[in-house]
Amino acid sequence: MRSIVAVLLLLFCYELKASDEVALSVVTEEWRPFNYTDDNGVIVGRSTTKVKAILDSLGYKYDIRSYPWTRAMSMAEHDTNTLLYSIFRTPEREHKYQWVCPLMAPVKVYLFHLATRDDINVTSLEDAKNYVISVGRNARSHETLLEKGFIEGQHLDVSADPSAELRKFLAGRVDFLVQSEWEMSESLKGIKRQYTDVVRSLEVANVSDRSACIAFSKKTDKEIVNRVQAALEQYNKKFGLE
Repeated sequence: MRSIVAVLLLLFCYELKASDEVALSVVTEEWRPFNYTDDNGVIVGRSTTKVKAILDSLGYKYDIRSYPWTRAMSMAEHDTNTLLYSIFRTPEREHKYQWVCPLMAPVKVYLFHLATRDDINVTSLEDAKNYVISVGRNARSHETLLEKGFIEGQHLDVSADPSAELRKFLAGRVDFLVQSEWEMSESLKGIKRQYTDVVRSLEVANVSDRSACIAFSKKTDKEIVNRVQAALEQYNKKFGLE
């Protein structure tokens, strides 16, 4: 009997050790102020702080890297032991990942135009089809606008580079830029511009009512996903959902 108990204890300890030795690949994108690379090359932000706190509490080894959004999504879909944040959970994405939610409270996303553009007049998203909107490739706002009949190359200027989107917008090469208020404010601060240089216009519907999440690859152990979900729930309970 003692030998059986000893074997079971050994197996249990081995499983714990194996779990502790799992190294997670954490991928994200540049989305101020939630996840972005600071002037020292360190990935920071409100969501980053939360993800790091959760993984640290579980004792997992991990490495966080920032990539263009499309590449980050692909890595989280196909690579082993990989998680992506911050990503909106949608019906189209549901089957591609293992989900841990909610990471953040819903983030309102708007169309912004330059304050100097007094020629722009929109009261609905349908009106916005008379202009060109810069949007991130495969972002939830990109998907939503496509669903609403916006056409790439006609209504939408699609980019995988957030800094390129901002440059085009400020240069007047596109009419609107899709961002949250926080993101716009932080982006402008980063290049020494003022928030008063832009005007917040329409809210992009069907985006702002969704919470962002963590998405794990299907090639990640379900036990890891469950542990992170439990830790996230404890974090949200203690500190609230922001």
